[in-house]
Amino acid sequence: MSDIIAHGGIGQGYRRRLAALLPAAHLAYVLLIWPLVYARGYVPADLATGPVAEAQPALLNRLFFPALAVLAVILLVAERHRIGRFRLFGACLLLAFFGYLALTAAWALAPSTTLTRLSLYVLLILSLIPAVLLADCLDDVLRPMFWVTVAAVVVNVVSIAVIPTTSIGFPGIYTHKNALGANAAIAGLFAIYAMTRADHRIRVAGFLCLPAILGLLLISHSKTSLGLLLLVPPTAVLAVAIRRRLRISLPILMVILTIPAAFLVSGGIPGFDYRDVSRAVSGDPTFTGRTDLWKFSATHIAERPLTGWGFQSFWGIGPASPASRMTDTFIARAPHSHNGYVDMALEGGVIAVAMLLSIILMIAWWIDRLVDRDVGAGILMTSCLFYLLWQNLLETDWLHGMTTSNVIFMLMMVSAVTLRNGRALT
Repeated sequence: MSDIIAHGGIGQGYRRRLAALLPAAHLAYVLLIWPLVYARGYVPADLATGPVAEAQPALLNRLFFPALAVLAVILLVAERHRIGRFRLFGACLLLAFFGYLALTAAWALAPSTTLTRLSLYVLLILSLIPAVLLADCLDDVLRPMFWVTVAAVVVNVVSIAVIPTTSIGFPGIYTHKNALGANAAIAGLFAIYAMTRADHRIRVAGFLCLPAILGLLLISHSKTSLGLLLLVPPTAVLAVAIRRRLRISLPILMVILTIPAAFLVSGGIPGFDYRDVSRAVSGDPTFTGRTDLWKFSATHIAERPLTGWGFQSFWGIGPASPASRMTDTFIARAPHSHNGYVDMALEGGVIAVAMLLSIILMIAWWIDRLVDRDVGAGILMTSCLFYLLWQNLLETDWLHGMTTSNVIFMLMMVSAVTLRNGRALT
């Protein structure tokens, strides 16, 4: 036994299991720990009726993210003989992207805000690397994440008895009903994934969670999240089926599907454009006021089209923000433009948008290989990617806030650029 311990047999297994839990730990932080500790210090963000109270969980962030990053470094050093390597192009792309976002602090309206918020994402990525490099398979990483979503669903269902519904919908343990909607929708994607697993306990848990998730979405009045949960999984299944049957790679398929959709909503058909889509979905041709935000953002993108105004250095930075000087109170109070692509262009210019789209295609290539080895995990990752792509059309989620979506996006980033034993994590 001492020989086994000396050669790291038991220690290696323990460290691999611990590394596989790191993404679940981050998911637990954004789904449960942060909301239960801080969310009650916020006023629900109903921008139409009043200002949003600010409360920054700086202390908890400063403890949690560095602690997990240090643990990640320790695991990597301890298991340095087992870790794989990075794809050169993918690693260089990620370094260039985050390096450029850091560089925007040189011309940002609030440089300290840019660097502070970016540092959290860098720590997040660092703490996810051991899970991808040391886990035996992707399911070892996704299974603990699923159980975290189950716990979040249970806590939010219980919260119905103690948390009142706001005028715009039920927020659960979060600051806003849209946060509950987004987290419930992602939990729904994991529940569907659970029903593809061989373990009957996971299948049953996923099956039982789905009705509760749908109930939370209904009482939250988060129509976008409910619509995405109903639309994304069948689209992902169709995409995976086309990939496996017709051998059309996922990135190419995404481009093929995106071109006609963009043509349609941009007014390519006379008498039909995005306003008609909005009217059909919500009865409001302005996407509940978002078009005013987009016009305002487009004006300021035109002022700095190449480099932008600085990463997360435009909205919510006080008097320095051009938005704060607007007489339109909806724009002045807005935390972002409610469109992830617009905000990426606003904050990082064409350069940041081009690199973001390259990263998305890189992730799609990784998922393309994944579906050949694990269909269930492939469908989940395809669903998450479609969810992110579509969610950011009406909300800003690309690297805005430490959200469930961003934890998954970072995990996909790291997975797409790493190799173990000559192949990607599957």
